[in-house]
Amino acid sequence: MDEGVVKYAIEHSQSHCVKFSDYAATEQVRAHLTALGLIGEKKGIGYGNLSVRDTASSGFFITATQTGALPSLQEAHYSYVHHYDFTTFTVYSKGVYRPSSEALSHAMIYTIDPEISAVIHVHSLPLWHYMQTQHYLATTAPYGTKKMVTEIAALYNNRNPFAHNAFVMKGHREGIMTFGRDLSEAQLRLYAILKCYLLQA
Repeated sequence: MDEGVVKYAIEHSQSHCVKFSDYAATEQVRAHLTALGLIGEKKGIGYGNLSVRDTASSGFFITATQTGALPSLQEAHYSYVHHYDFTTFTVYSKGVYRPSSEALSHAMIYTIDPEISAVIHVHSLPLWHYMQTQHYLATTAPYGTKKMVTEIAALYNNRNPFAHNAFVMKGHREGIMTFGRDLSEAQLRLYAILKCYLLQA
């Protein structure tokens, strides 16, 4: 099993000095997702992550790798990705801990449109099946791979991302991504899908 394994190259600078100004608001959203079981741990492997764009730079803050099992996170559990290179498949980051294995997938979503400021990645087998039966946008590649990044880019080629700000990851069992102009929009999109699922269940 390779779930949760970082597949990209990384240059990480360990630092306690990276300030995440949106930490409190982000942690509140994460707490809700954790309570719903959309972020957590299964068979010793953490799942689910979220990120927020740093408005002062081209980077973003993302939950550190293997934090899914923690019911709440300290600010130090958010890693700062300040640069990324899709050609070399490399992430450049700072923080106490290294970023999530999905960091480059988040990076590609931010690249799609400069107004995208938050990304949520959760796991739910019922929602994963539901979104496929309802023909939501979908990727087929394994998580954290170059193919996944390429497929995300292709999904939004000539497509308004804010009219289609959710997709299901067929090659990453249970994986779902939503995003938005802020964390609230990304969260509401996820809850809208959940509501539709519950109404037809």
